Formats: sequence, structure tokens, C-alpha cells
Amino acid sequence: MSESDTQRKAHADWKGALKLLLAFQRHKTPGTLETVVFGKTSVDVYEPPSTPAATVIFVPGLSIRGREDPRIRRLGWALSAGGLRVLIPDVPSIRALTISTRQPDEVANLIRSLVQDRSLVTTRRVALMSVSFSSIFVLRAALDSVLTDRITAVGLIGGYYDIERVAHFLITSDQADPYGRLVIGRSYFAEFEPEHANAIAALKEAVETVATNNDEPIRLDVLFDANDPLEKSLHQLMTEPASRQAFLEKILDVFDSAWAGYRVPAQFPQSTPPVFLLHGSHDPVIPTAESRHLAHRLARQSLAHHLCVSDLLEHGNTAISLRRIVDVSRLVAGFAWFLGRSQTGGDESG
Repeated sequence: MSESDTQRKAHADWKGALKLLLAFQRHKTPGTLETVVFGKTSVDVYEPPSTPAATVIFVPGLSIRGREDPRIRRLGWALSAGGLRVLIPDVPSIRALTISTRQPDEVANLIRSLVQDRSLVTTRRVALMSVSFSSIFVLRAALDSVLTDRITAVGLIGGYYDIERVAHFLITSDQADPYGRLVIGRSYFAEFEPEHANAIAALKEAVETVATNNDEPIRLDVLFDANDPLEKSLHQLMTEPASRQAFLEKILDVFDSAWAGYRVPAQFPQSTPPVFLLHGSHDPVIPTAESRHLAHRLARQSLAHHLCVSDLLEHGNTAISLRRIVDVSRLVAGFAWFLGRSQTGGDESG
């Protein structure tokens, strides 16, 4: 892995990484949290206990609670404990649990506006971080020519490399969490077949039910009433192999056209900031192989990156114990790398 001269100067922030993981594991709330209105949305601002050297903007994934999701709040506090000023905005369309043609530009414009707002981003250095489907937005933002001299690092949690491969997994695999299939289905019909209003309403209700009750998987036969003709047809669309394959073809077509904004760029510029890839070993939404493929792609272009695959990201297992010491050390090393790059990249004069 080749790095620029500036990146070679970066030191891993081991102390910050330990503070981050301990705060996450122990549910600590260091510093302060303030919610501010920003345009038509709201932003949670986590101020660390000491003066930060960098700000991280975290874009939430498809969570119905958005920035208020307890899991996101917990990560916000942990990043703050690691020494970063943390901004977590609500993205209306993401919180509405949809993907759409307009969404990539919506998120790009929000990130650009936040970075350029000196009252919110009080540091010269800015890192970007996101999770799952939203990871594409921070990856693309990091390549924005308007922001390139400000972005020092990117963190992708459970991100993807090939959207077609992910769509194939979510729609046709019985191993995939049905939540992703439902989100794609609801979003597709809402944007491209709006005449099916009743089907859209039923899918919306199913998506929100799963999103609200996310502690345990909910089977599709529980979500749809087999005695209702419409819901029975939706259940067939989501479960029968032939129907799923036909639906997949429709989805791949829109990822080639209207939804092309969800594709990872064909080529990364040499100015691409360091990328931290963190993925759960058995992710049921986006397979771990996606982060491995992206890491391989970055390596081929000799771009700075760090890949961390961990069992600790599954099933809410956040306990640090001697039995998990290898996995814990891997996480510490990954976050130390990310924090070090976040706080020392870009303009060294600050």
C-alpha cells in the first residue's frame, strides 16, 4: 500500500482508539451533545472533552430514528471520546427509509454545506463516515473537487463495492435480511410505478414495521396477510424465486440509469483520502466480501486504506473480553489508523 508524503507522516492514534472503544463498550457520554437546526434538517453536534483537531461528519444509514437511533448516538459519543468533533445530520429521504434518483445529490449538497459552515465545522480537517447503503455518499463526497483539500479520511462501515452484486444478494438470496429487499421494492415502486399506490402503502408499512422492531428478524409471511390478494402478491414477489429474479432485472436496469448515483466510481483519483473499511464478519445486508473487493480495488491503485473485518459487529456483541482479544486488537488498530489520518491529513498548518 502506497501513501502520499502527508499520509506517511500520520501516526496511529492508539490512545484515542482505546478511548473510543471503551466509551462505546461502556456507553460513556463524554463532552456535550447539542442539536441544532441546519436549513431544513437537524444536526447533532458532539463536542469532545478537549479541543478537537478534526471534525467527522457521520451520515446515518436507513434507520427510521435517524440521528436519534440509540446505536448512532452511541457511536457519536464514542467518536467524540476519541477526540473528534462529531456532526450527525438527519437526511430526510434516508430517515424516510427510501432510496431514489434525487438522494445522492441531496446528501452531496448537505455534506458540502456542512463542511463549508464554519459555525459547525470548526476545524480545518474533516473526516467523513457512514454505514451500509449510505457509505456511497461519503465516498463520493470525498472525491468532490470542492472539498478535496478539506477531507482527511473516510470511514465506511459495512459499505459496498458492486451495487449489482449487492442487489443480487438482497433480492435473490435466502441468507439476506429481507429489510434490504423491502426497502428496494418500496423505493422502486414509489419512483417508477407510482400507479400501484396500494402496493406502495403496504410495502411502506412493512418497511417501517421491520425498521421499528429491529431487535429480531421478522419473517415476510408475518408481514404480509396471505388472505389479502394484494399482500399475497407482494409476498410472492418477495419470496418466490422466479418473481424475485424478474424483479432483480428491473432493479439492475434502474441502477444502470436513474439510480446510477449509487454506483462506486469506476476510477479513484490519486487525491483520494485514506479509507477505513470496517465490516462485520457475517453481515446479512451487505456481504463482507464487498469491503474486501473495495480494499483490493484501492490497493490496485496504491491508495491508502485499512480493512478491518470483525465478529464484534454482529448481534449487538460489544463486550470486550479476553476471549475476543484478537478481534478487539484488530478494532483498536483500525480506529487508531482512522483517527490518526483524520487528525493529521490535509493542510498540516491547520
